[in-house]
Order: sequence, then structure tokens, then C-alpha cells
Amino acid sequence: MAIDTEAGQAAPLVVVVTARSEDAITVEVAGDIDIATSTRLRAELMKLLADGPGAAVIDMTGVGFCDSSGLSVLVQLNQHCEEAGIELTFAPSKVLRRAIELTGLSPTLKMTT
Repeated sequence: MAIDTEAGQAAPLVVVVTARSEDAITVEVAGDIDIATSTRLRAELMKLLADGPGAAVIDMTGVGFCDSSGLSVLVQLNQHCEEAGIELTFAPSKVLRRAIELTGLSPTLKMTT
């Protein structure tokens, strides 16, 4: 868990829809994703994608930490979107991109450059 040295606490998870149309949705995720927040992240993202937009961008440039439970959520979300015909793209932070690359998930999870 990433610790905010000034506050001595993990950065809180924030999930916000930043754009929505009939065909697409953009969701911003910020904070730390770990065992304590990954279940909530999964539930919120699945709820936001329940009406089946044609495309979804998950902007995770504000994520400061992501453990294996968070990566598991991304893989589950990716699988759900493939089955539902939703084109899913992640915009990862440097930290998240590195975690995705180190775990070999780069071919599975479509990321912006």
C-alpha cells in the first residue's frame, strides 16, 4: 500500500465518470488500489459499464499504487468487456503501467501510449 508520508495514510480510492455519451464512457480512477479497495473498484466499474457502452476508457493516471488484487480487477473487467462487446482501453499511471508490464499483462490489457 502506498503511504502518503504527510498524512501517514494510503491515498483514498476515487472513481468518477468524466464523460458519457450513448456510445462511450470515460471513467477516472485515482488513489491506491489494494486488497482493501479492489472489491469496491470492481463493483463501481461493473455498475458503470452495465448498460453496455460501445467503448470505455478507464483513466488511471491518478493511481499511485496497485497490488495484485487491483490487477485482478482489471483482468476481470477486460474479460467482461470482451464478452459484452465493449472496447476497453486503460490510460495507466507510470506505476500502473510498470505493474502491468512486469506481470506480463501488456498483451491482455489495451493501454494508451
